[in-house]
Amino acid sequence: MKDIFSIMHDRRSIRKFTDKEVTKEVLEQILTAGFRAPFAAQLCSIVYTSDKEKMKMLKGIGIYPTTQVLMIFFVDYDRMEKIIRARGYENIFDDGMSLWLGIQDATLVIENVILSAEALGLGSVLLGVIPQRADVVSEVFNVPQRVFPVVGLCLGYPDPSVETDTRPRYPLRYSAFEDEYKALDETAIKECMKSMDEGYITQGYYIKNKAKIPLPDGKDDDVDYDKYSWSEHISRKHLRERWGDDTLINVIRRHGFKIE
Repeated sequence: MKDIFSIMHDRRSIRKFTDKEVTKEVLEQILTAGFRAPFAAQLCSIVYTSDKEKMKMLKGIGIYPTTQVLMIFFVDYDRMEKIIRARGYENIFDDGMSLWLGIQDATLVIENVILSAEALGLGSVLLGVIPQRADVVSEVFNVPQRVFPVVGLCLGYPDPSVETDTRPRYPLRYSAFEDEYKALDETAIKECMKSMDEGYITQGYYIKNKAKIPLPDGKDDDVDYDKYSWSEHISRKHLRERWGDDTLINVIRRHGFKIE
């Protein structure tokens, strides 16, 4: 067991796991710690599975083949509305705020799950595309309306043969502001980019993972891997109008939330 600060500072995303089983006892310990997180209204639920066939059914989500346990974290308003009805009331609360509070609850639970898993020697990697794939997630896991996926998590024991590095972050002075928000000028933006870009290029992150995103419309790409950096990568992610065939707002509406 490591202290909490070591766990936070040493944590890195794991994309290859051993075949060591994650026992039900370990899972229960992790999940129990997860739900000890602070909450707005306990609007988070988790579906988890070790079933490889189910994982294969979740096409387009990017689950790593060696994943031992897949967890999906949901905003669960179906349960909340049943509680409201059990008290004899009708829910008329703003769905936009309902989702916002639910996302807060889910992300707090996720962080507790990640840190408790690390404390027990496991590793994980987040799957951010999950909301865009809500239709297939709901079909595979029999998820009702008014329950919406926030993020996925691949979990297992890290493969020691694969070296991973802790990733750089923006300088603290450009992310945490005392007394008031400070808009960043051109110099500060360049420093943010430098701290991220140099770290990723030095580690060879995109070369190792063959993770370059092509430019849209078949445009010529003159940025080689030795210059392909974090800021280039994250910028290219935003050159696409959306990640899937539909906007996220429309996906959310299909799952029973009234978003104007």
